[in-house]
Amino acid sequence: MESSRYQVAIIGGGSGGYAAAAKLGEYGLKTVVIEKAAKLGGLCILRGCMPSKALIESANLMRKIRSAAEFGIHVDGVGISIDEVQNRKERLISGFQSYREEQLDKGKFDLVRGEASFVEPKSLKVIAEDRESVIDFDYAIIATGSVPLVPDITGLRGGDFWLSRDALNARVLPKELLIIGGGAIGCEMAHCFEGFGSKVTIIQCSGCLLTDFDKDIGGLITEVSKNRGIQVLCDTKVERVRWESSGKVTLELKQRGEPLEVSGDKLLIAVGREPATESLDLKTAGVKTEKGRVKTNFHMQSNIPHIFAIGDSTSELPVVHEAVMQGEAVAEHIANLLGILDDGIAWKAEPGFKLFGIFTHPECARAGLSEEMIAEEKLLTEYASYKFSDHGKAEIIGETDGFVKIISEKGSGRILSASAIGPHVIDLIHELQVAIYAGLTVKEFAKIPHYHPTLAEIWTYPAGELVR
Repeated sequence: MESSRYQVAIIGGGSGGYAAAAKLGEYGLKTVVIEKAAKLGGLCILRGCMPSKALIESANLMRKIRSAAEFGIHVDGVGISIDEVQNRKERLISGFQSYREEQLDKGKFDLVRGEASFVEPKSLKVIAEDRESVIDFDYAIIATGSVPLVPDITGLRGGDFWLSRDALNARVLPKELLIIGGGAIGCEMAHCFEGFGSKVTIIQCSGCLLTDFDKDIGGLITEVSKNRGIQVLCDTKVERVRWESSGKVTLELKQRGEPLEVSGDKLLIAVGREPATESLDLKTAGVKTEKGRVKTNFHMQSNIPHIFAIGDSTSELPVVHEAVMQGEAVAEHIANLLGILDDGIAWKAEPGFKLFGIFTHPECARAGLSEEMIAEEKLLTEYASYKFSDHGKAEIIGETDGFVKIISEKGSGRILSASAIGPHVIDLIHELQVAIYAGLTVKEFAKIPHYHPTLAEIWTYPAGELVR
C-alpha cells in the first residue's frame, strides 16, 4: 500500500479547507488536501451559497417587475423560464467552480482525491476508486462540511422529497410547494419560489420563523411572509407524510394540538444541516464529538491537540466567512506550534464578531452578540431602532418593510450588537460589524458622515438616539 507523510493533512477541499491549505502553503509547510467529492468546489460553490443566491436574484427581479406599475412602468407579457434561470445559474457556478479547481490544482500543497478516515491518531487511510493509500501527518484539520439533516417522520422516506440541492436544480416549478423547516434554508427557498410564482407553505415547529435571530426579526419576517401570500404554520408538528397516487404529497399536522392537513406538488425538507463527520472514524483518533460536531476550543483544537476542526464540521454557525477565518487562523496556529512563526498564538474565536445573514425578501442580518448572549453575559444595555418605512431612500426604492437596531453597553456606549431586516441589510450590516470589531461607541459612530440619500444612513438614527 502506498504511503506518504505530511506536516499537515486537511480533510476537505471546500472554502475552509482551501483557506487553510493556501495559508499553510505560504508558510512553506508540507500540506495535503484530501477531497472525496467527484467535483471540486465545496458546498458553498456547488450546492449552497452561490447557486441559491443566483436563483434568489432571478426571483427578486421577477418580484420587482411585478411591481413596476408602482414606478410608472407598464410591462406586458412577462413570464419566467425556469430552464433559462437554471442555465444562467449553471453558467455562473461553472465559472466559480473552475476557479476553485484551479486554486486547488495549482496551490502550494498536494491534492489527493479519495475518502479519508483515521486509522491511528496520526494516520489516515484514503480510499479512491483505483487505489488505497496511507497518509501520516503531524497535524490534521477536519474541514468536511455538512450534509442535509433528514428528520425521522413517518412515511417521509416512501416518496420523492426534495433536499436543498434538489430545489436548487429544479427544472419544473411546483404549483404548490410544502417546506418543512422555517430556518435559513427554508425561508430563503420559500421566498425564492414565491418570487417565481409558486404557492408556498412553511411548516415550523416553533412560534415564528428564523429563531436564530432575535424575536422582533423572526416575528416580522413571519408577518411579511404571510402578507406576501406564503402560508406560515408555526407551532406545528408534522405527524405523517402521505404520498398520494395522484402525485400529490399530503402532510398530517398538529398545530397547537389540533389536527390539520396540507397538500402540495413537492415537499422540501429544510430542517438544517449536520456535520459530515460520520465516515471519518473519529473514535479511532480519540476525537470527541457531540451530535457529529467536533468539540473544539477557541483555537479550533479538538480534545486531541494535533487535530483541529473548522467550518461546518464544528461550528454552530455554518457560514463560509467563518470557515475561511477559522482555516486561516488554524494555519497560523500550526505555523506557530512548528516554530515557523514567532508572533505568538493570539487568535481565538470571538462570539462578539459573529456575522449572519438570510437572503429572504426583505433580507435579515445580525452582527455581534445576540440578545440571548447579552442576557447570558448579564450586560447592562440600551437599544434603539429605526424603521425603513420612515426612511427616504427606502421609500424611493419602494422597499419599506423592516427596521435596524443597535444595542450598546450602558455607560460606556460601546456597540455590542446590531440587527436589521429590510432592503440590502446584509450589505449594510458590515458597517456595524466594523464598528463592533473596532470597539466603537455609539457617540463615535454617530460622528461618521453618511451620504444622503442612502440606505446606509439609516444607522445614524438609532446611533443618534442612543447618544442623546
